[in-house]
Parts: sequence; structure tokens; C-alpha cells
Amino acid sequence: MTLIIPGVEVKVVKEVLPPQLAPSGILGLIGLTEKIPTQGLGRVKSWNRFIELFGSASAYTMPEVLQALSNGVSELVIIPLEYKDKITKANHTHSDQGNFKLESKIPGTLGNEIAYSVFWKSISGNIACDLKIYFKEKLVETHRNIKESDFLKQLEHNSSFLRVLDTVSFPKQENSSQNTPTQEVRIPLANGSNESWNDLTSDAINKLKNEPDVDMVMVSIPSTVDIDAAKEIYSQISSHCEEMSKKSQGRIGFAQVIGSSEQEISENAVKLSETLHSDRMVLVAPASTAGAVAGMIGSLDYFQSPTFKSLSIASVSPSLGVETQEALLKQNIVPVVSYQGRGIIVLRGLTSDGDQISVRRIADHAVRGVKSISELFIGRLNNEDGRIALKQKLIAFLMQMEKEGALVPSTDGSDPAFKVNVYSSQTDFAQGIVRIDMAVRPVRAIDFIYATVLVQV
Repeated sequence: MTLIIPGVEVKVVKEVLPPQLAPSGILGLIGLTEKIPTQGLGRVKSWNRFIELFGSASAYTMPEVLQALSNGVSELVIIPLEYKDKITKANHTHSDQGNFKLESKIPGTLGNEIAYSVFWKSISGNIACDLKIYFKEKLVETHRNIKESDFLKQLEHNSSFLRVLDTVSFPKQENSSQNTPTQEVRIPLANGSNESWNDLTSDAINKLKNEPDVDMVMVSIPSTVDIDAAKEIYSQISSHCEEMSKKSQGRIGFAQVIGSSEQEISENAVKLSETLHSDRMVLVAPASTAGAVAGMIGSLDYFQSPTFKSLSIASVSPSLGVETQEALLKQNIVPVVSYQGRGIIVLRGLTSDGDQISVRRIADHAVRGVKSISELFIGRLNNEDGRIALKQKLIAFLMQMEKEGALVPSTDGSDPAFKVNVYSSQTDFAQGIVRIDMAVRPVRAIDFIYATVLVQV
């Protein structure tokens, strides 16, 4: 309004504040779990929370979870495979002295690697048993002095491997014979099976589209999956990452080079690198380290390189020799090796097209920031003041990236770390369009140092 009596009029203009970006390093991990939450997925930041949501058997179906958490991943978004009527669990009906049916808590073919033995005993005139459980031929659990009435509850609450189906019947005392440790007989479970992993993973990958803050993706694939099936699954991951990048939600996918020997890893590496050549895929060898690599990358600032960074894992299996390391690097595959004085490290952090992982993450961070800031101006007036305000917010965001060290000028100082132009032609103006042209120069890590030493005489 126009003042008539001398005084002061104050207008309050709400400043457009850029939103806080979600933390980088959030890993979307797909795999088989013992339990499936009602909401179909779960977010975890700790091991206890993971076990609570997905069951203790999930520790064996998704070993990458513990690796990622141990190496500092920011957060995990777990997408369990919907395996009802598609995957069977291994089982065995025990009918030799006693009668009960045991079922693996681990879904799929991995449950076929469970075996058990029963040792019957008499306690105060009542029959009880000691139950030993083996996984991959290693003793993993011992349950002692279990009574018939406690058998079902004992396994349901205290075993990570077995549960009881149907009714339980222990032998009568007069008909039971006591075994001795030397007479132990291991009884294997059987009939665990998987449907095609390609069919299982495609639906799970689609669920990740609804989690916009995820910036890394991995599928936990068991060693029983052959390389051709693995290649198809990783191709789905690559396509997903490309699709999400078009929506300004850039993601990096991780693939594991399966193999129990150096030769097998080398052969499989060739097959994967032929089809997964992308700036959005990271191929890791050996497979047993992929979760740790993703977790460590998730713990780093988005502009830091994983090259020569240590991993929190006990060992690398199989160990990669120097010749294999060189061959893998030539195919842009990330080798994890034991390095004297540094422990177990990522030898060089590359995407499968040969660029540094950190460069891709910086570019994705810039894209997410520009999208987030620009969305605040949707619906505002397309005038000079509005365009200047948008440009200023973008400059402030990019200056912060430069201050953090993510963006740098050219080495000779002739070109700045970033450039921004915000404009609207008359045709654009008529259609409500504002355009942003932007250039950024991500910082790069030092991968190689060449030294010349002059020996003077």
C-alpha cells in the first residue's frame, strides 16, 4: 500500500533456501533373506537391526551386509527377493530314533549345504538330545540337552540354520541307544532349489526406483549362480543405473567377478567386461570382497577416491597374483589385494569404462544438487530477478563443492572450477522454460607418480 502518514512499511520476502542433500553412500542391496518385512524392504544402519528385520539366517544369504557395515557404509536399503512359490527350502524328515521334520531357515540351494547330527541321552530318566549343525562342512552350532517339549522353541529362537516343521516325537527311553562322538552320523538336508535369478531380481530392482536417495546398487548372488546368469543380472543393474541417472538420481552398480581360482576369475572377468562397459558399473574381484568395497566407498566423502584405501576384512580368497592384477586392471576391473604395509586394499578404484569412481560420484552429486535447487524455483516468476536468484543459488552450491575440494580449476589456473549460465530465450519464455548451462571440473585422485632422479657427480 502507499503510505500517507509518515512511517515505515516492511515487506517480508521469503528467501529460497537450498535443501540439504541426502548423505551419499547409501547402498541398495538386493538378496535372499530369511524374513521379508511387511513393507517389502528395510533400512538398516547396524547389524542388530538387520538381524531383527530379516532374520539371523540372512547373515549367510547376504554376507555383503556385514562387510558393508564393517567398512562404514552410510546406510543400507535392503530389498529382499520375493521368493514365495519360486524358491524351496532344504529339508529332511528324521525318522531314525525319534520323528521330526527339519527345514533350513536359509532359502534356496544354499540350504543344501546344511547337515546335522543327533546324540541321544538320558537326563534324570528323560530322553534329551544334543544337536550339532554343520554348514559347508563346518560346525556352526551346538544345542545341548534339548528336551522334546523344548525342541521346536529351541531351534526357532536360538538357531540361525534350522527350524522344526510339524510335530516332534523323541524316542522312548527303553528303545533308545546312546551314540558316542565316534559314531556321529551327519545327515544332510536336501531339495532346496532356486528359480531363475533373473526373474527374481527384476522385480526387486524396480522397487529401488522408489528410493531416491540410494546412490549405490548391488545384488547378493550366491556362488552357485553361473557366470552367464550373473551377467544378465548385472546387465539389469547397469540398465537401472542408466535409467535413474536420466532422472537426476545417478547411481553406481557393483558387480562381483565370481570364481574360486585366479584362472576362473580371469575367464569370468573377460565375459563381464565385454558387456558391462559403463561409467555406472564397478566390477570387483574377487567376489568375496565386493560388499566391503561398496561399504568403504559409502563411508568416503563423495569426492574421495577408494584407490589404495584399506578394507576391514580378514582375508582375500582367492589371492590375486601380480599378473592377474595387471590383467584385471587392463579390463577396468577393481582388484582387491593384500599389500605389504597397508593390509587389504582396493588397488585402483575404476568404473568399468576406465574412469575414476570418485569422478562419477562428484558428477552425480552436482546433478542431484542442481536438480534439488532448481525444483525450488518451479512455479516462480520467469523474470530477470527470478533467473538471477536461481543462478546465485547454483553458484553458492558449486562454490561449496569447490571449497570442499570436489571441484578444482585447471592445473594452469586459466579455467575456473565451474561455469554457470541461466537464461531464457523469447521462445522459451513463452513456454515457461528456463535453461541452465553448467560446466564442472571434478578433482581427480593421484593414481600414478613418475619420478626422475638426477644423480650428480
